[in-house]
Amino acid sequence: MSKAYIPQNTWVVCTFQENTGPQKLIATKYERKQFSILYKGDEKLIFLTIGDRNIKDKFICKKPMNIAMAIGGLIVGILLASNPLGWIVTGILCATILIASATIAIVTHDCTAPLKSGKWINEKSNVTFDKQKAITEASMLTCDSGGILQPIISYDVAVQAAKAIAFENMKETAVTTVAAIATGFFMGKGGGFLKAMKGVFTKSGFLFTVGGMGATYAMTLYQSKIMRDNEGYANNDIYQRMNKADEKDFTDPNTVAKETGETTKNTVLSGAPPSVKDLANVVQLYKTGKIIIEDKALKAQFDQLSKMNKVQLRNSPRARALIKSIQQKRPDVFNEIKRSPNSKPIRLRPQMRDNAISHLNDEIKKNKWSPNNENSLLTKGASIVLFFVPLIGGYFSENARRKLAENAVNDDTSSISVRASS
Repeated sequence: MSKAYIPQNTWVVCTFQENTGPQKLIATKYERKQFSILYKGDEKLIFLTIGDRNIKDKFICKKPMNIAMAIGGLIVGILLASNPLGWIVTGILCATILIASATIAIVTHDCTAPLKSGKWINEKSNVTFDKQKAITEASMLTCDSGGILQPIISYDVAVQAAKAIAFENMKETAVTTVAAIATGFFMGKGGGFLKAMKGVFTKSGFLFTVGGMGATYAMTLYQSKIMRDNEGYANNDIYQRMNKADEKDFTDPNTVAKETGETTKNTVLSGAPPSVKDLANVVQLYKTGKIIIEDKALKAQFDQLSKMNKVQLRNSPRARALIKSIQQKRPDVFNEIKRSPNSKPIRLRPQMRDNAISHLNDEIKKNKWSPNNENSLLTKGASIVLFFVPLIGGYFSENARRKLAENAVNDDTSSISVRASS
């Protein structure tokens, strides 16, 4: 099937965009010395080549947006944890921080530099315009920031694709922001940002963090592979071209260096480095939960004896069995209720029963799902959930690519009569 050549001002969408409209491709003067090949003789419709890597107006890019919102969210979370000014004032301040973060990401980002460092793929290698290889509707422009730009000739199709991509990327940014707020909140409850960072830069903390970064990268890479191998998109030529463009050659030292640098930079800028220690909390979470269940069950047994007097406790088979059981299975409780360290009571007395109930109440309270307790189930559970947040973001990121592929296949290229044979 023939492919249309691409003139200047052709619509283009980007897999990283967060604005809901397409932009226009333009000829790049610093890459080309001649502009003599025109569509229908119109000087505004220069046929584009691999040297043309720019757009008329910039996209709102999810990459700087995610980083800015992660930093803003981290600050917001710490503020919410300390609540120094009251909820209303703090809420207004937090909203201002998030809005300012988004504004900075939009204002400071520029597509020109990363596009200039990018390259076209699927160019028409045997056709040149003004001494440079021509591009067609099948060509894609890779951006140094990580996005892929797809030319779309039909305005309606370009708008549909842009909206679909933007909404998926907005979801990813929302997940990143919420996760950053949660991280900041638990940092605040756990002693603050500086304490958390101090932990990262200890020897063990550094190793845990490096391990966490590696585990996170491996998980997201595997997730991407699984999603891209989906049979439902096997026949979508645009999706397969995107996958080819995104392939990474890890035998190339430059690729390894770039990926390591990007992962490190994103981790540092997010202010929320993942740690393998978070995964270790899964075991601790199970153990802590098991202890709470055991404590509540044991307390219930003592509660059943709460109305018995000294004589009734002495004659109760249930009381004798309970004191024997805790001596064997729960020495922590047994040691708390003894009259002295060296005593070995064989009968349960009212004072011992009351001490056991009081001790178990204290243990249960210490393990409540409270953010004020850095060893609580809530904090540990949250750290585990936050470790897997990149997978949620990765899901929306891949969906953005799929939305581009789903919409771009409907492109109507009949308006461009100058075509290349396949």
